[in-house]
Amino acid sequence: MTRAPGTWHGTAPRPLTAVASTGIFCRPGCPAPAPRPDHVERMATAHEALFAGYRACLRCRPLESYGADVTPAQLRRAEALRPLLAAARKHGRPRSGAAAIVLRMLPTPLGPMLAGTTDDGICLLEFTDRPMLPTQLKVLEGRIGRPLVTGRHPLLDELAAELDAYFAGQRAAFELPLVAPGTPFQERVWATLQRIPAGSAISYEELAEHAGRRGAQRAAGTANGANRLALLIPCHRVIRKSGETGNYGGGTWRKAWLLDHERTMATGRVPELSGSPAGQRRSAFQATSTPTSSYFHATSTEAKPAARSQSRWSEAVSR
Repeated sequence: MTRAPGTWHGTAPRPLTAVASTGIFCRPGCPAPAPRPDHVERMATAHEALFAGYRACLRCRPLESYGADVTPAQLRRAEALRPLLAAARKHGRPRSGAAAIVLRMLPTPLGPMLAGTTDDGICLLEFTDRPMLPTQLKVLEGRIGRPLVTGRHPLLDELAAELDAYFAGQRAAFELPLVAPGTPFQERVWATLQRIPAGSAISYEELAEHAGRRGAQRAAGTANGANRLALLIPCHRVIRKSGETGNYGGGTWRKAWLLDHERTMATGRVPELSGSPAGQRRSAFQATSTPTSSYFHATSTEAKPAARSQSRWSEAVSR
């Protein structure tokens, strides 16, 4: 789905009222009693409200007037995710990640993201409207062998602070420990992604080569798309060899913005979010001359997998 970037961060009109205490969003003029101001969050679209874990008011029926941006498939996915997203939005009580995956919703200028962590490290960061999110949650539970719970965790607090700094143009890299179990090839691909500097990009062909499987660009693209740690493992830094931005699970407009943001971060100019969707969809690296392959010349293709601790997972499952 192509979405105007301004709908997420405040430059667009925000006519819908989302009430945190009830988990309901309403259109202007709803006959329901007015909520307390400190319980209200303004939303630009029904899509935004649904993927923040709110449901449509049954009295004013905002989907009839403001639901043009929501497809039936998106509505079904949002309804299935609502209990989890609503709980993650509220943050809840402090949780241990010793025997569980702790989830929390984090706001960003590009839309809310669902973050997850264990005590060993961050294991999930996805935009809440990504179509693959339900699948990623199931895979994550299976890979780590721990249940999903919502709440607060110190690593999620650190992640929120680092994301704020990243979007403000104050940091280009993240320093938190990551837990990213996958197949051996997936882990090589994800480790390769972590070696691409911010402001640069490589092609799918280069990704496959540096992950140790020359010519397997389709397999590398599949592994790239299976990444569960958006931004932290920067799968958005892989583009088509033609220079086009290419696909992205979180939406091509987000990928273009992220690439522009990182390319210009060093100059102190943060890309505007209020431009036209067509402008955001352009290749963010059409004008760059950075030789992307040079960053890998001194590094073995047998890259170190993303940090994880199998022994601690085994101990947590056995307890």
